[in-house]
Amino acid sequence: MPRIEKEKSWPDSTRLALVQKCAKDIEPDSADSKSWLQNYARAHSHRIAFDVEIVERYSAKEDVIVEFGSLPLLLTASLKTLGYSVQGIDLDPNRFAAAICRLDLRVLKCDVETERLPLDAGSCDVAIFNELFEHLRINPIFTMGEVHRILKPNGILLLSTPNLRSLEGFVNFLFRNKAYSCLGSIYDEYKKLEHLGHMGHVREYTTREVSEFLSRCGFRLQTFVFRGRYDQILARQVVRLIPSLRPFVTYVARANK
Repeated sequence: MPRIEKEKSWPDSTRLALVQKCAKDIEPDSADSKSWLQNYARAHSHRIAFDVEIVERYSAKEDVIVEFGSLPLLLTASLKTLGYSVQGIDLDPNRFAAAICRLDLRVLKCDVETERLPLDAGSCDVAIFNELFEHLRINPIFTMGEVHRILKPNGILLLSTPNLRSLEGFVNFLFRNKAYSCLGSIYDEYKKLEHLGHMGHVREYTTREVSEFLSRCGFRLQTFVFRGRYDQILARQVVRLIPSLRPFVTYVARANK
């Protein structure tokens, strides 16, 4: 059985400061991207600080790490600053080309839904696949198969995604007649294809669904890390007692080869 962990209430202060410093150091190539980065950093700095801690817990400095969905570079830059060998993968890294060059980052362009990864088989120790799984709309079997291909035998997959069977997921389903935990309307999520070139959440999943899917893609699940918090006091008390009702999950898995 996979081990169950729960995220702390607050990330390590030095890791949070590191992420916030990287956010200030990253200068996007356009005004629109700058505004997006600022909003993203305000909303996600705590989550990414926890991501840094998870990477440190499950990897070593000598490991070769590949991070999927690298932009806006907050985790990539933070890991690089800590001395990790990290290779980013993104749909359109040119949006942050100047920052990638200035910070000496490595980010390859690839549409992970339709293209083979530009990396050799068995070339990576750790794959970070954070907040992407719920966006896959074409063939997740192909995408996760490519992730499996580039990992070394027993290599680590760190995959985070919303928890459909969370407290908010239950509330939405029972009282709002909506089957999601943290996305907006289905129309709005698909509408993003027209002006962003990619969409929002296709759907969200339960831990059982993700676990079974990863297993059939050649991964061996090791740990659930239940993550995130709610603003309401009652909701906080509930998820403190039942961590599996938290809004997000990181899956720690190893590649069977």
